[in-house]
Amino acid sequence: MKELKITKAEARRFLIHYHGLGSSNTFVGEKGILDYFKRVGCIQYDPLNVVGRNPDLVLQSRIPGYSPLVLEKMLYSERSLVDGWDKMMAIYRQEDWAFFHRVRKERDKSVQGTLRNRGSLKALELTGEIRDILVQKGPLQSSKINIGSCGKGSWGHRKLSSAALDYMFNCGELGIYGKNNTQKIYDLIENLLPPKMIDSPEPFDIDQDFYKWYVKRRIGSVGLIWGRSGGGWLGHFLSDKKLRTSILTELVEEKSITTLAVQGIDETFYIRTEDLKFLDGVKEKDEPSMHFLAPLDNLLWDRGMIEKIFGFKYSWEVYVPKAKRKFGYYVLPVLYGDQLVARFEPEKQRGNEPLEIKNWWWEEGITVTEDMKLSVEKSLKIFCEYLQADGIHTESLNKIIK
Repeated sequence: MKELKITKAEARRFLIHYHGLGSSNTFVGEKGILDYFKRVGCIQYDPLNVVGRNPDLVLQSRIPGYSPLVLEKMLYSERSLVDGWDKMMAIYRQEDWAFFHRVRKERDKSVQGTLRNRGSLKALELTGEIRDILVQKGPLQSSKINIGSCGKGSWGHRKLSSAALDYMFNCGELGIYGKNNTQKIYDLIENLLPPKMIDSPEPFDIDQDFYKWYVKRRIGSVGLIWGRSGGGWLGHFLSDKKLRTSILTELVEEKSITTLAVQGIDETFYIRTEDLKFLDGVKEKDEPSMHFLAPLDNLLWDRGMIEKIFGFKYSWEVYVPKAKRKFGYYVLPVLYGDQLVARFEPEKQRGNEPLEIKNWWWEEGITVTEDMKLSVEKSLKIFCEYLQADGIHTESLNKIIK
């Protein structure tokens, strides 16, 4: 079969359509959120909150009228979604929990290694006691359980009980009952998930079947991805290039995934075969709309790939010393049509105060049209509604459109 070839513009339009960022977006309401999770598998979690946490920023760009309260309800009331490890710490559908058995086993080994390096292995001796406490007292934050000290100079948790709770969560003994801001409230996993899910047998008889499922799932998380190592392949198993390459070859032979060439990029790209339908119509430009993207948006997972396809070089600089930052602490990319046209640094949002934008940078070579300015105003209005902010500071708006 002749390899499919597309242009960079067609690759951009595919990704935008796939991620529900075009004018033909069909993700609406709570069902739309579940449908998006079904398509991409997971959304990466990060606790930093400047204008919302990463999952909220991902969803506000795709779901009209999105409120963070909806995600909280789906996670901690309905439990149609759960917190768990995937690429990194993430959120995924409850029904996927059983499929991550092998990932939790790897997390078990990884966290034990971290505890060993930090001289905190005694935390593992507390798991039985912590289980008894949760049985007796119900869901608790780590601050409510005080057992043992990790000692002066130890990295990570200050208390052995906190280290034990984290370990038990990572290996699947505990789940997240809820959160108090960023603080996890832990409970026994059997109290949070249906018994049939807890007791269900391992879905994969052999490792190879799991690897194939996991590689294909990760391709779906991005939509279109190259085989080169990078942010899109982070995480247990998938970062192993030799293993990943072998599985990709097998999936191609089975026609479960399809290879793709992007003009001007000397790499092989992969797409799930069932997603080829999203290539329909990519030769024509969509009616442009503007979206503010999350720093850890699924679209941006492989920043090297995005730079090649979109010509947009992006780095999340929250952990870069201030003097060495090129742009700012928490910077959001701006998508308009099929181009990443700008980025901006918002001030920390506080309550209902008007939104303040510290800096806005148009990309070099972008011609700012009147239509783009109108899109900026419209998008900022929608963004303020998501934040429940009392509009935007006039000075902030003038920085952008004047």
